[in-house]
Parts: sequence; C-alpha cells; structure tokens
Amino acid sequence: MRAIIVAGGDLDKEGWRWVREGDLILGADGGAARVLAWGLVPTVVIGDLDSLAERDRVALQARGCRFVIHPRAKDETDLELALTYAVRQGAREIVILGALGGRLDHLLANLLLLTLPQLEGVSARIVDGHQEAFLVRGGEAATLEGQPGDLVSLLPLGGDARGVRTDGLAWALNGEVLRFGFSRGVSNEMTGPVARVEVEEGYLLVVHGRSG
Repeated sequence: MRAIIVAGGDLDKEGWRWVREGDLILGADGGAARVLAWGLVPTVVIGDLDSLAERDRVALQARGCRFVIHPRAKDETDLELALTYAVRQGAREIVILGALGGRLDHLLANLLLLTLPQLEGVSARIVDGHQEAFLVRGGEAATLEGQPGDLVSLLPLGGDARGVRTDGLAWALNGEVLRFGFSRGVSNEMTGPVARVEVEEGYLLVVHGRSG
C-alpha cells in the first residue's frame, strides 16, 4: 500500500500530482485543508485539530472523511502520528508533503522522523517541489533516478555514517566515513541518469535536488 501524508508546512501548489488512484491519503491536522484545496478528500484526518479551521472540519465531515483525534497534550507531533498510522495500515511506501518550511523546529523534527524504528523497511520520503529527502540505514542501499547535474547531498544523522559507497556521483565515496556534524557530503552531483548510495553503519540522510 502507498500512503500520501500531507502536513501543514510549506507546500508545492501542484502537490496533488503525487496522488495516485488507490493511495491512502492522510491529512496531518491542517494538512487536510490542503487536500481539500486540491479538490480531493483525505481518507483520514489525524491530529489534535488545533490547525484545522472549523469550516474545513465541517466540509471534511460532510464528505465522509474519518477523523482520528488526539489530545493537544501529547508527546507526538501530528506528522509522527500520521506516519505511525500509515505503517499500521500496511503502507510500504510513504510520500510526505508539506513537511518543510515554516518553523525551524518543525522542519528539523520532521526530517528526523525518517529515523523512526517503525519506518525500517518502509520507503518513506519527504518531497518538496523538485527536491526530496529520504533515509538510508546501515546495511541498506538506495538508487536515485534523475539526470546529470542533479544535486545530491549525503548527511549523517545521530552519529558518523560508516562504509559509505557511491556510484554515479561526481565525487565518489569508497567505503568512507562521513562524520556527524561535518559538511563533506553536501552538494555532490549525479553524472548520469542513475546513482547509487549505500552505507554499512549509521543513518545517512539523502537529499536529491532535481534540476527540472
């Protein structure tokens, strides 16, 4: 199953283009209003609803949308709740929209949510216009599809990323260590339509900026 999660951050006006027939569409609180603006209806709205206007809530209810409401005094953000819900429903691919921009603390927290243990074995990516971010965990590899000149940044999270290998990038890495807190992996470039990244140990955030 594929899930689309729409959060309340900055959002590409054409975010609707990511939605396919049969997707589980989740509105993380105010993100549900974004789905309505596309002329679509989320399958489920999840959160404490502090960012969802009453008129939008009424419109969603009238269209048969299901609500999973949590108290405002909670330990998780609305996006984390939506991610957990998607995995429990059997999603093996998750596209996250509206997770960037706005508050810096939300932006950082949303990126770090990619390390959730529940997402191990799940293809989860944050998408914003022509760029996307996803996580490669130790023992995993990922293939990127794009075109020559696309920017690819590799950022270790939570500690050093060891045994990093790349293929199809201008500045190759051959089993090397990317140290946490250092910028060595920023702004590499694809040399062809396909690139590959793998890591032996640690977490590696991959940010792929498409040139068009």
